[in-house]
Amino acid sequence: MVPNQSAILYQSADREITLIDIPTSIARAQGRADTLLSTPPLEEPIQTSEQHQPKPGKLAETTSPDAAQHETYTQLIQQALLDIQAHVPGPWCAPRQILPQPHRTGKNAAASDVEKELEHRFREWAAAEESAHDDASFDFQKAMAALGAPEVQLATSTTEASKWTMTRTTPQDADMTRTTTGTATTTGTATTTTTTTTTATTTAWSPAFYNASPQPLDLTVAHATPGPPAYRFTIPPLSGYVLGDCAHPGSFRASLRRLAASHSVPLHFDLVLLDPPWPNRSAKRKGAYEQVGGIPHLRRLLLRMDMETYLAPHALVGVWITNKPAARALVLGPGGLFERCNVALREEWVWIKTTTHGAPVRALDDPARRPYEVLLLGRAGPNAWTPPRRQSPRRRVVAGVPDVHSRKPCLKELFESEGLLPAGYSALEVFARYCVEGWVAWGNEAIKYNAHVYWADR
Repeated sequence: MVPNQSAILYQSADREITLIDIPTSIARAQGRADTLLSTPPLEEPIQTSEQHQPKPGKLAETTSPDAAQHETYTQLIQQALLDIQAHVPGPWCAPRQILPQPHRTGKNAAASDVEKELEHRFREWAAAEESAHDDASFDFQKAMAALGAPEVQLATSTTEASKWTMTRTTPQDADMTRTTTGTATTTGTATTTTTTTTTATTTAWSPAFYNASPQPLDLTVAHATPGPPAYRFTIPPLSGYVLGDCAHPGSFRASLRRLAASHSVPLHFDLVLLDPPWPNRSAKRKGAYEQVGGIPHLRRLLLRMDMETYLAPHALVGVWITNKPAARALVLGPGGLFERCNVALREEWVWIKTTTHGAPVRALDDPARRPYEVLLLGRAGPNAWTPPRRQSPRRRVVAGVPDVHSRKPCLKELFESEGLLPAGYSALEVFARYCVEGWVAWGNEAIKYNAHVYWADR
């Protein structure tokens, strides 16, 4: 059932300023009426304790293009916050149900056991797909094994993944499952009882899956032998996922073709949204995406993915970036992702992280970590050889109280309400962390926040 509650708590008349509730945006995007567990909302700004020392050669950046960009964003943010404060007298987020936090013994304590366990399982489950379709790696392994190299193991992870099964449980069509029983009463009327049954199908585990039903589907992944616990996920209607490392584009391509052959899954998308694992000081997503080699490594990764081959004519392409000039240059600079994909910048959406009272979570000029991130939105050309029309980008501000670390607001509701996408559009999310209704998700954690452990008990 699609919830009626909007994630948009406030929006200006020109639709350039929006206050969004992050957990609600994710729940709504999955078509769910239940509650996504979250972290306590910040009530006061974070006071920076560390002393930031600029690197040699960085002292002149106050006059750089980056500084000018930051000043532009700062003015937009300040105006937006004043506008929201004038219209929203109460808290800047909806009430939250809190995700249980493990006991932490130090500043660098590991993530919860549940997080670590899921991360381990995702890698294990994805291994079968990667080893089967990453031809270059697989052929190299076979060649080395033939030469007698003892350290080379042929797809042992595939064997491990094959020990898992997946049980899909869906409600049957209502017209087929409704049973009506008439009961005599003292008033001569009858009562009606409606019963809905479900069907369950168990198959071998597959890292690529599509829910072709207009109903959500409960997916239980269990080991063939007793011991490891079972894992439960809810996959939204008409959505699919490819659980795999984005460093293996051949594996994804093969999986997508297989899904397209058996379901109404497109090979080209009207929306492609990326949230790359940019190198950062805390590197909290290291477990999912190895942040080795910094920006040069990420550049090779993004360009090897051949994202241009998945774009429909005039596709909308969105890329989340950090505030590092190198991140912006990788997307917008010469030889960058947009140029490679024949995409022109159309809009910039600035997500400002605020407290419940509307203050930025950090000082806007915090030299160590700025309290905002930017979504670059571009429009692809009609084909690979016709350049898209260039224009000055429109800028918008999206305010929101931060949620679980690195969990951004889902902007599906905004994309659709702004008329940026055609009716019946198709969408692909890359480096995804959950399935969205009607979209395809690709990434190491593509069904993480579809797991039941992250949702309030029903």
